[in-house]
Amino acid sequence: MGPSTNTGAKGVLNEYAAHQEQATRAREAKDREVLRQARKGMLQGSKWEREEAQKSDRDGEESLESIRERRLAEMRKAAAGMMLEIVNKDQFTKAIDTCENLLCVLIYEPDDEMCDKMTHICKVLAADFPRVRFMRARSTLLEMSKAFTEQALPTLQIYLNGNLVGNFIKVHSMVGGELDVTSVRKFLRRQHIDLVYGNYRTDSECSTDEDID
Repeated sequence: MGPSTNTGAKGVLNEYAAHQEQATRAREAKDREVLRQARKGMLQGSKWEREEAQKSDRDGEESLESIRERRLAEMRKAAAGMMLEIVNKDQFTKAIDTCENLLCVLIYEPDDEMCDKMTHICKVLAADFPRVRFMRARSTLLEMSKAFTEQALPTLQIYLNGNLVGNFIKVHSMVGGELDVTSVRKFLRRQHIDLVYGNYRTDSECSTDEDID
């Protein structure tokens, strides 16, 4: 805020109120930029995120601030989350061979609603859990079969020290219920995937905290 030029109590309060108003305007401007990027498709999973941005606009008009704030918070995380695109099979193989912490690979195809949702979710998780590396690759790039591409996407594969420790085909069906950040995080925890420490937990290491948020 810097040194105050108003020494009286009223002056200090007025200066504080002005500072709060400035901070609010800056936050709103940042939120508008996140929504603008989502609408323009500058974020991965662009089709789904554009729809979420439009929902956020409508929510604002309907004064559903809590829903709008939750969506904006997720979009901010998604914008910050690092999710690398695999561009060739050699990159895919090298990433697996060199991973010392957990590596999560989303196998997807564009213009698929569930794949778009999982891309968004993985980007939010990437922002929340920096010890885990998140990447994605098109099934056609990995030369998966036509049947796999048509029936198994999105697939989430988890690697640790070069070993496959989780292979979740059609992951939205395995999660069950609403597909969102919380449900995927809980599902992975039940599968012994420790996103916090970037590791895999054995049965003996798993506690009864599976349903804790």
